[in-house]
Amino acid sequence: MKIDKFIILTLTLYVTEVYATPDFAREHGVDCKTCHTMVPTLNETGKNFLRAGFRFSSGDKTTLNRIINPENGESRAIPLSIMFGGGYDSGSEDFRGKLKLYLGGTITENISLFGMTKDNIGGGSGENSKELFELESSRVYGQFNLGEDRDVVRVGLISPLTQFGNIVKSSSDSGLNGNDSTNRQQSMRDGRYQKYGGGHTISRGGIGGDHYQTAVQQSSIGNIRGVEYSHLFDSRMLALISYGEKIDRGRGVDGDDNYQFTTGLQYRVDGGYSLGVIYNRYDSLGQDNFSILLPIEKSFEKAQLVSTLVYRDETEREDSYYGVENSIIYSVGDDKYLRGIIDYGVQDSEDSYGLSLTYSIAYRYMILHLTGARKDGGGSDENLLLGSLSFIF
Repeated sequence: MKIDKFIILTLTLYVTEVYATPDFAREHGVDCKTCHTMVPTLNETGKNFLRAGFRFSSGDKTTLNRIINPENGESRAIPLSIMFGGGYDSGSEDFRGKLKLYLGGTITENISLFGMTKDNIGGGSGENSKELFELESSRVYGQFNLGEDRDVVRVGLISPLTQFGNIVKSSSDSGLNGNDSTNRQQSMRDGRYQKYGGGHTISRGGIGGDHYQTAVQQSSIGNIRGVEYSHLFDSRMLALISYGEKIDRGRGVDGDDNYQFTTGLQYRVDGGYSLGVIYNRYDSLGQDNFSILLPIEKSFEKAQLVSTLVYRDETEREDSYYGVENSIIYSVGDDKYLRGIIDYGVQDSEDSYGLSLTYSIAYRYMILHLTGARKDGGGSDENLLLGSLSFIF
């Protein structure tokens, strides 16, 4: 039973977002901690490994060669990972299961491939409705590295924000992220948006709960079917540009003009700071809109901070949005972490906020999360206690 303004206990054993694919660890003979000092975020080694096309150096033997022609005593590389699980949500009273398949590795010295698809089993719409091999539930792209990691081109189903560090990873499994665009698009079609003066406005009721959007989600930077190019200057400054059709987590609806154009710069300064600016242009209900992100990331000996300022202008439909998302992960022991998130936004003279505190244990290929969260948006609030156990093979 779900009652607003009361604590909802959701004890779920299911596989959540993947932070690493074990096939990379097996192939290169390293521990997952090599790229993930603190779960779930990537350290500098992990970011460089991702950008380099899943290789630590240009001299690494390719995944394809390891499969076809392993050297003496070398096992064949199996570039496939799988995770699965199931659980029960006391809020929705639905059995929930999840299956994810991962395929990735290097084909040649300059070409690599990554693919992911998932199936969510058990009730509801939005995030729970996704099935294996559907466009919205998959990520597949080819990556071309020119001059090692200096120039990188990705083509396929891609996520532009992955090149900008831990902007998205810092809030995964926090209990704050709302459903993707499916529910919002349905609300548009059901007439929640009423025209006035040539624009649109949104009914503020009912936006809490699963419809709560974090500040980064409000930026409307989603995954696309398109192309991305990035250039690295002197290992300090990264420039990126991408263009394609929105496929999920966006605010547009299906149609010929459902596009997204994202460009940005990231600069690493002395002292472990990374500063960035990201501009996003996209279509929503036939209107051109834009958002701007200003991410800051700082690495400490036992902690990692990610703070992102967000501005979104959709004045043709609704008032502009201003928000900030702060996340800090602190190591409290070997393989044990605390993560706190403070999310705050203002739109249409109304405040919304999200708070989350997570305790995590990562042991080999098992990750346990215990989370307490509160979401308040548009007059609708929700308190959550969540537990998740993830297995990755």
